[in-house]
Amino acid sequence: MIITYDFGHGTGQDRGASGYRNEEHDCREYGALVIKKLQALGHTCYNCTPPASPALTLGQSLAYRVNKANYYGSQLHICMHVNAFETDKATGCEVEYASASGQAYASKVSAEISAALGLTNRGPKNQPGLYVLKYTKMTAILVEPFFCDNKSDCSKYNAEKLATAIVKGITGIDTSVQAKPANAIKTVVTAPKYDESIPQGVYQISGTKGYVEPRTDGGLGIHLNRGNYIVIGKGFIDVYTNDNNGHGDHKRICG
Repeated sequence: MIITYDFGHGTGQDRGASGYRNEEHDCREYGALVIKKLQALGHTCYNCTPPASPALTLGQSLAYRVNKANYYGSQLHICMHVNAFETDKATGCEVEYASASGQAYASKVSAEISAALGLTNRGPKNQPGLYVLKYTKMTAILVEPFFCDNKSDCSKYNAEKLATAIVKGITGIDTSVQAKPANAIKTVVTAPKYDESIPQGVYQISGTKGYVEPRTDGGLGIHLNRGNYIVIGKGFIDVYTNDNNGHGDHKRICG
């Protein structure tokens, strides 16, 4: 599976939360382990986190993440954060989503984090207004594993256990134990199903369920549906296929 990801905040006006722990540090610590584990399972992962320099506005930082994820055209985008509210007022883990496929991932990941770290499971949270969840074209989740301004939550933080829980929620594989042979892993990892509805703001092709979609990166998507489409951009053409039964592929045929 092709997976894109970003680590929360960390540039210009886009700053993370601080309490007993620091969000920008922690999401990069556990996040790096998440990606390492996913890559070890055979997934292709692309980093969509903006650089610390040059300093970006909040809007620029969010747009950078979305545009880069949409450019790679992944099947899943993971946005990694740490939560905050008021000192010692809120506790637990939650995972935010904006689609039915995102909800499925969010529910599993939140439950695994809760079990691994002994945190209250706040569960999946529908947040369709969040920029990264709203404007990415693929299934996306935003992970809020604990509150950095809650002393009890912070005492339970363990980067390795947290990363293992997130990966298990996504893939169903426990990476804290000895890895299975590559052939066995391939039989377990499947492409996620896609929403078969026609998204808003696209140009539907008369007499069909197909549509043409302008992309935030300046490219153009020609869709049979959300899982089978061609993306044309400056200097490249990408083809995406998915039978909505656990089998998907992506190939660059030009560029």
